[in-house]
Amino acid sequence: MAESEALQNPFDDLVAELSDLNLDSGKQDLLSHTSNEYENDGPRPADSVRKTGDPLETVSKCPGGVAIKYSLNWYYLPNVFDDTADYLICTRCHADHIKGTALEAQFKQIEWPDGEVAVCGFRFPRIKEVLWPEAIRTNNLNALREYMTRRLQFKPCPGLTMTKAAEGRVLYGMMDNDIEGFVACEACYEDYIVGTSFEPKFGTYPEGVSTFSCDLSISYIAGSVAPMSKHNNWNGFINTASRRFQLPACKGEQIRTDAGEWYLSKNHAIENFQVCETCYLDKLALTPFKREFQCIDNDFDPELWSCGLADRNLSTLMALGEAEDRRDFEVFVKAARVICSLVPCTSDGILYGNWWTLKGGCEKFNICEACYAGFIQAKGLDSFFQPSDRDTSSAYVCDFCPSTPRFGQYIVQFAEMLDRGVFSYFSDFVTTFAGVPACPKIKGYSKKRWWGYPEAQFCQECYLDFVAHTPLGNSLPLNGRYIDETTLCQIWSPRLREMWLEVCSAGEPGSKESDAALEQFRTFCVQRVQIYLKTVSQIEVIRTMQNIKKQTAFNSALLSIQYSGMDARSSIFGNTDGHKYGNSSIGWFNTSYGAQSREYFNEFTNGLSDSNRPEDWMRIAQLESIWKQVE
Repeated sequence: MAESEALQNPFDDLVAELSDLNLDSGKQDLLSHTSNEYENDGPRPADSVRKTGDPLETVSKCPGGVAIKYSLNWYYLPNVFDDTADYLICTRCHADHIKGTALEAQFKQIEWPDGEVAVCGFRFPRIKEVLWPEAIRTNNLNALREYMTRRLQFKPCPGLTMTKAAEGRVLYGMMDNDIEGFVACEACYEDYIVGTSFEPKFGTYPEGVSTFSCDLSISYIAGSVAPMSKHNNWNGFINTASRRFQLPACKGEQIRTDAGEWYLSKNHAIENFQVCETCYLDKLALTPFKREFQCIDNDFDPELWSCGLADRNLSTLMALGEAEDRRDFEVFVKAARVICSLVPCTSDGILYGNWWTLKGGCEKFNICEACYAGFIQAKGLDSFFQPSDRDTSSAYVCDFCPSTPRFGQYIVQFAEMLDRGVFSYFSDFVTTFAGVPACPKIKGYSKKRWWGYPEAQFCQECYLDFVAHTPLGNSLPLNGRYIDETTLCQIWSPRLREMWLEVCSAGEPGSKESDAALEQFRTFCVQRVQIYLKTVSQIEVIRTMQNIKKQTAFNSALLSIQYSGMDARSSIFGNTDGHKYGNSSIGWFNTSYGAQSREYFNEFTNGLSDSNRPEDWMRIAQLESIWKQVE
């Protein structure tokens, strides 16, 4: 690409092509078509979140492709012969598109059970821009219902992970091979291409493909289809998609500025914040903020920069998402200025930083200033937090850092809090589990507090998360007893939890039926520990020995390479004595180094073979089979 072209917005050539279609000036700017729904409205305040109370009936925004595992209300379109809720629609999409129409009465609401995965299926362009408008126009849901039923049969998109083209998976490519090797999975083809002016440009991919990755899984590529197909701008799509395919994935690492194009905020100074071209296209080019950034001229001496919108910069991405939702770029600027002025939030911890915790105090929960700016201030949740008085002279890892044990749980609870509009969904979980050790599961641990019975111990996490909410939760003889010895948690597995619920339902606590069921449960736990010692413990011993043998073998391999190098150098420089070294077993060498190298190599091959003996793997399989009978 020529230098002058490289400094333009990637959509500039598309705008020029659209002008050839004799569109009026309001339609010549393709960028406007991608975000009119936002640009017609001004900034709005942050979503209201109450401390306690009833949850919102409608989530503030569609979760998109994010899988929801907590209980929420959803809508579905029942089949005439089957009233199964399988293809779900979030309450936001229902409120924005379905409610108030003549077809509203045909949809049903359901409360999805906690722990079961739910994903909004209304989010795709195929439904929003093709099938639903057609349903409204014809007052008929048959085509939409048929597609929803058929869509459930598609295998999920593999993304950019190279995947085997298993039987039953249909792949699509470009009829004229405009982008050589372009492949789309059936799900993405149906969701983004079918029903647009680009559909005739695609056909089933030739047979013989063994592995593939879906090119439509790239957000910029998929997001470009709808606005460009509206104007039948196939050449524009090919040009921009080809440009995106040429760009490397952003890993967030420092790279030279002359290795690619970079974007900076146009009208706001954000020190130490720059965006690589990959992230600009995927995260900004199709948003209302595309014009807030400009490509810079790389005519200065090369420097090392890292992308501010790399996937690992969670606080910055959170602030950007909130700014988009509120249609207010200032929200992002305010957060980014704070975040970029601080040391990164990493597993290395932070020294002498500012920390925040829940209002009222929570000693075991602290978030750093960067996460506070991106997660809390940007969303207007300041009133629920207060500065933490923790000692800043020692490094501390932020509880919103992905490396912390409960990060995944905290983020899920944070999302549920936002969806429900009630802060207690997050704060109650944090105050309960902050500082609580994670369940050791099959490993066990020592020097911890335990609940339950002498024959059946429950770790603190499982007690708080599960046992405490059952009828027998308040009648345990062990109630936080400290035990030095290594102890196995007996209530973490689904089977043991199911057995415990059966005990709880056997009768009133203290009744003859309850005591009998409880005695059976305790007896089973004793047997389970005995089998654990004979199986899982033995498996660990075998695997430990395998690892020791494998490590010893690799050490021999390194020594073999070193001695081989010394043998080669001695031979090249003539440092030999004319004698041959070795024997009939290992062969003969010009130096003792060569013979030693061969011996070490033999030790490597023998050791590697010994670490992978079939009888060891067979024994492990037998022991695992026995353990699964009680697990």
